[in-house]
Amino acid sequence: MRYWTKSSLTFGRGQFTGDNPILRLCCLFVLIFSSLIVSGCSSAPQDPANPHTTTPLKVGISPYQDIAMIVNVKNLGLEKKYGTDIELITLPWEDILPAVASKGETVDVGFGSLAEYLQKVENLNKNSDDPVLFVYPNYVFKGCGFVCFNPAVPEITPANVNDPATLRKFLSFKLGAQKNSQNDMLLILLAHKAGVPYSQLHITDITINDGLLAAEQGSLDAAAAGLTQRTEALKRHGRVVLTMETLGAADVDGFVCKESILKRRRQDIQSLVHMWLDCSKYVTSDIEHHTGAEFAYLSKNAATKYTIAEFKRALTQEYFPTTLEEVQENILAPNSKYSVARERKQVGDYLVDIGAVKAPPQMPKMTLFEPTAQP
Repeated sequence: MRYWTKSSLTFGRGQFTGDNPILRLCCLFVLIFSSLIVSGCSSAPQDPANPHTTTPLKVGISPYQDIAMIVNVKNLGLEKKYGTDIELITLPWEDILPAVASKGETVDVGFGSLAEYLQKVENLNKNSDDPVLFVYPNYVFKGCGFVCFNPAVPEITPANVNDPATLRKFLSFKLGAQKNSQNDMLLILLAHKAGVPYSQLHITDITINDGLLAAEQGSLDAAAAGLTQRTEALKRHGRVVLTMETLGAADVDGFVCKESILKRRRQDIQSLVHMWLDCSKYVTSDIEHHTGAEFAYLSKNAATKYTIAEFKRALTQEYFPTTLEEVQENILAPNSKYSVARERKQVGDYLVDIGAVKAPPQMPKMTLFEPTAQP
């Protein structure tokens, strides 16, 4: 985990001496007047026509090839374009939601998975009058799957995904997946198709990084993987034997924040949404020439070092809308290709199946933003 420090500003107190009461009175008046000016400058709102604040919006990110697109905010001059300053704070993925829940003490806004949010929202917002919200979708992740080094494990493809015999053979092997994860949900979807009870599966509860090593060493036949682990497995001559896309599954990722933050800094969050869309458009329009800032960030912070070819291959497992209209058409619309409503149902059914909840979680209400965030 990376650590960071907040800069602090200390105000010194002037000391006045002298016996002249008029001088003391004048000095006191000057001190009070100066204090009022400082207080007014720090608390008074800016021009009502431009409700942005000068305080940087603290954004929690993780060093992955998709989220890292946001580092282009600086070199594209997007803070000036949209009138909002942002501070990017690197955190491990699993720490972003807890950081967001800390009421702005760590970050104001963070990137989050809808599937993870739906699994944790009940406990996350329990007894809270300031809930964590899934505010707006940014992109679609299709990169979860399973990798293996055992040639006997069959690959699940669009051609055989509805063949019960092939699915049952796949599910008979020793599989590794972290409990209550997106990959664990894939196994339930597969088990439903094969008519195999989830309780009969041979699943080891293991993290994706440890699972990759276990699969390579042979203690697991196939292990859950994200894009990073898929890239590493292929480098080590392994195979990808199951993907989200084959099962018609996908995970919408977006911005999460506390309700109070959204109310207080809605205009700045709207600016952030537009910055993200601009960064996505910039990178995906010319990956070979528009990834310099991102590669520099990943080289410093990420465990996996991508070549351009590997980076391109990883991004093929994701969908990046570049306008609000695309988000509405392909993610927010009820019957869209990557419908958030469909994912909510899949995750809800999964949580009920494993006994994590009695009733599926409600669909989060997305915030609708204006076509332009420019002041």
